[in-house]
Amino acid sequence: MTESTSPSEFQCDTHGPAEATYLCAHLLEQPVQTWYCDPPSADKPHPDAWCAACERLFQQEGEWNERNEGGLDIRAVCHHCYEDARAASVKAMSSETQALWVDAVTACHERLSERQALLSATHKLATHERWDYDQESATLTFSNAGVPAVVADVEFIGSISNTSGTWRWSWANFHLHPNVVGRISAVREYGREHHFAPLVVPQWKADVVDAWELAGVAAYVLEAQGVYRAPTDNGYLFMAIMGIRSAA
Repeated sequence: MTESTSPSEFQCDTHGPAEATYLCAHLLEQPVQTWYCDPPSADKPHPDAWCAACERLFQQEGEWNERNEGGLDIRAVCHHCYEDARAASVKAMSSETQALWVDAVTACHERLSERQALLSATHKLATHERWDYDQESATLTFSNAGVPAVVADVEFIGSISNTSGTWRWSWANFHLHPNVVGRISAVREYGREHHFAPLVVPQWKADVVDAWELAGVAAYVLEAQGVYRAPTDNGYLFMAIMGIRSAA
């Protein structure tokens, strides 16, 4: 790979023109490990990242400065390569943590199944003719013959794409209205506390089964009443139902 003359652009041998991003050499060579970086943001969707060894250097000073930067080997990469490497890090869990993750997924799935059954019995969501969500009001409305029947307050969890075969957390989707992603960062923080990589990697290869598992964990962390899966043009959008009521 070679850098272009512009600091914000990068000419990648694989992907062509792209945005420049920065990783330590250790992550570039072996991405399946814990990444240390800020959460992505609209201004910086690919934050500078480094490995555990480099993090120890960082912690010696509490910042990067002339005393510790000498031990840091930062490489410029294109944002597509960054995303591929970051996605690979979803496998970076020890066998012990992996076992705890499976236990958490199982427990959260059982809890979600109970809540989904209660939603179905109480509001019969699958029987309504139409559903519509509004991001600004953060609501999901079920209606019949144009008449609203049930209204749910929702928080977007994430989406699964059948085209790319990837899951993307809503906290990493900066096209969404702030009102539908105000609480989802709690799921990412839960992942960081427990070292559950699937909860902190913004986007990675996944299928609908993975999506339901992630939605179950998210529903548990958010204390949601249930989850609704809405079809999209190329997959599904998962929403946590935070509250629900009759529209009558």
